[in-house]
Amino acid sequence: MRALIALAAITAIAGCVAAVPIDRPSGYTAPSELDSCRVDLPQDWKDELARNSTEVGSHEKVTVVGANEKADVTLVKTTRNRTTELVLRDSTKRQQVMAVQDDAQLVGVEFDGRWVTFSTTPSPSDRTPTTYAWDSRNDGAPVRIGDSGAVVHNGKAAWSDSKGVHVYDLARKKDRIVGQGKEPVFLGDAVLWLQDGKFRAETALPDQLKNARPGGSAASDGRTVVWTQGDALHAWREGWTEPRELAVIKTASRTEGIVFPRVSGDFVSWQSGSSYVTDIRSGATMHTTDDAYWLEVHGGALTQQGGRVAAAAALSSLSALPAC
Repeated sequence: MRALIALAAITAIAGCVAAVPIDRPSGYTAPSELDSCRVDLPQDWKDELARNSTEVGSHEKVTVVGANEKADVTLVKTTRNRTTELVLRDSTKRQQVMAVQDDAQLVGVEFDGRWVTFSTTPSPSDRTPTTYAWDSRNDGAPVRIGDSGAVVHNGKAAWSDSKGVHVYDLARKKDRIVGQGKEPVFLGDAVLWLQDGKFRAETALPDQLKNARPGGSAASDGRTVVWTQGDALHAWREGWTEPRELAVIKTASRTEGIVFPRVSGDFVSWQSGSSYVTDIRSGATMHTTDDAYWLEVHGGALTQQGGRVAAAAALSSLSALPAC
């Protein structure tokens, strides 16, 4: 199945809905803010993206916004004729999750292989979210679960709002508040979140995270948690004796710092003015420059966004980035 992705992307990170501007003039070369190990885009990455690409029409926007672990099931968001549709696709079937009309937005899509969580907002100028959950096995109507963008893992959703950090059992439809803070992420079945510049947890916090000083962004794939700390991107997973520094940007950077981290397996995608992909194994980072396309991990897929070509490749098909 040929994968489709975006001309434009809208990303929500753990309760904060944010528009990501990716449209650039033709021939634009994005400057690099990286101040650590940098490598070029590997040829096999180019080949895999080219093999799984398609041209996007001039009057539509198509984005892969979610994928399962094997990248053979994807969530695709398509906008055409003033309708935006979210669809779950595999090689044999197509399931519509939701469609919105006119200026309404579908944002913050997350997928754990069964459950989908996403938010709608009335318009680009009114980004007040309503958050839903949808069970791909039952193929029923989406169910409203809250008013703030959620992350999802193994049948549970988590988000934060003025009441605190919520953990919602999607099958039982039961919500509970586990603490006060923001940016909840799953580490296994446990939930971590940020509060006063530290990680917090409902149960015992891993010793290796007690001295971490996360900034405003954190993410996890259930196995590895990544976070920003000053001008650096850090990570920790069970079995490591201590956190690792993955990438560093220039201190004098005029960008907003490191934002929108996403992790899947051994790859972390993030942004700082333009897009980057870091290999946890080697500590090397690939920076996108050509024609302002962007790379981002979603589940088991690496997606390419920008320009008139849409592409996605399974992470399992990509080589490791070499160390410097």
